[in-house]
Amino acid sequence: MPEQYLTKWIHHVKPRWKTAFLSAMIIGFFTHMYIFTNAIPNHDSLVNIYTPQFNFNLGRFYLSPFSGISSYFDLPWINGLLSILYLAVFSVLIAELLEMKKTLSIVLTSGLIVTFPAISAIFSYMFTADGYMAGFLLTASALLLTKKYKYGFLPGGLLFYFAVGIYQVNLPLLLTLTTLFLISEILYRQIALRKFFTYALRFFALTAIGMALYTITFTLYRNFFAGQLRNYQGLNEVGSAFSLWEPIIRVRNAFSYFFFRGFGSDMPVNLFEIANVAVFLLILVGFVLVIVRGSQAYSTPMLVIAVVLVLTLPFTAYSLYFVSPGVNYHMLMMLPLVPFYLLPILFYDNFITANKKTSLFSWATVLVSALIVFNFALIANISYFNMNLKYEKSTAAVNRIVDRVEQTAGFEQASKLAVFGELAMESKMAAEYVPENIPRMTGALGETFLKFPSHYQYMMENMYGLSYDLVTAEEYQSILASSVYQDMESWPAADSVRIIDDTLIIKLSEEVR
Repeated sequence: MPEQYLTKWIHHVKPRWKTAFLSAMIIGFFTHMYIFTNAIPNHDSLVNIYTPQFNFNLGRFYLSPFSGISSYFDLPWINGLLSILYLAVFSVLIAELLEMKKTLSIVLTSGLIVTFPAISAIFSYMFTADGYMAGFLLTASALLLTKKYKYGFLPGGLLFYFAVGIYQVNLPLLLTLTTLFLISEILYRQIALRKFFTYALRFFALTAIGMALYTITFTLYRNFFAGQLRNYQGLNEVGSAFSLWEPIIRVRNAFSYFFFRGFGSDMPVNLFEIANVAVFLLILVGFVLVIVRGSQAYSTPMLVIAVVLVLTLPFTAYSLYFVSPGVNYHMLMMLPLVPFYLLPILFYDNFITANKKTSLFSWATVLVSALIVFNFALIANISYFNMNLKYEKSTAAVNRIVDRVEQTAGFEQASKLAVFGELAMESKMAAEYVPENIPRMTGALGETFLKFPSHYQYMMENMYGLSYDLVTAEEYQSILASSVYQDMESWPAADSVRIIDDTLIIKLSEEVR
């Protein structure tokens, strides 16, 4: 009976599972509640209020079915609820993978995962957020299956295939989590070299199966179904020849920019960068303490492997640089960096006996990690604050334009729309204060989300009930070269809005993309 099955299942739930799940749910909702309870689009979600997300041309073959669980509408509350649920289970799997024991370790791990800036950036694309989170969950599930069962890499490879087919960043996520797990096994389970290679072969098989299936699908789409790939993030350059030194330099630059932006640029040094310095100091001190305390338990080869694994984390996190020269990492792709924040917690979790040094390290780890969770939550809400400003400014701007259109003679007969230039709506808040105080949050920064004519078209139709077809590229160029357009002044001049035949022409500025 269902009741008996549920009762039996509940009895098998481990305490650390409950702690990880509830921590992620509570911290996640407190952090992201604002974006869940407000419909605040960005430039991308504005034109994806309803979309089946058939992104085959982006190599995301399984984004549609997993995003479709919440329907193809942009539903902030439902998408957010499912996203936090997926992240909570993801946190459970990470706690189980690393065999965490201490309550604070588990709570802080869940907090770091659910508040990480990459998660907040993904929530600025709420229409697709739950699909991406499902991909992260599949990746962690594949890892745990591979760890626990001798042939777990077989079903794990299939799950990983689906995960990469949702979002390709799940490849570096898998690699960094695998690296974190192997470091944990070497330092705290004192596994022998034979056991290490057994794990390494399993995880290699998991990755190889998933990526082989993905490559087959990718090849079939391109060659047998005549699928066209977008010139986006280097997809059309996968497999292209490039110097090995180039991605190494890009890894170094991207890594230092993410963690230490304020120290090497004109941007101010914020709590984010200071806390990151503290994290790397904790990693160094924690590693030394672990080695000193267990010097007799470790073999030299295993210690060397552990050090090498730590040093390779930046390269596994940015491994997509080695796949295509056209890849550019942005905040949505940064979740593979979360293991750096988990390393000090891993050290703290495995300190059993206390002395002055380990006690001091433990307090420092807990306090720094808690501060980082709080700061991540602030970063998330500053991002949402700026998104709301963008939404208000964009809505007000289009409202003024629509009012002008409705006062233009003959607007009822217009069926086409041509928008030229961009609105100038600069403010210190969006141009200086926000970007100087948070990392580069893709999707959340900027003055408005009115970048292209399609944004005006969608807003005018979905918010104001004015439906127009965009002019063709040929018609656009013809209008641009016409004397009528040349005689028009830029917005907000009286003749910046004109109706010519069946076309509504809006000239926002002289500069045209």
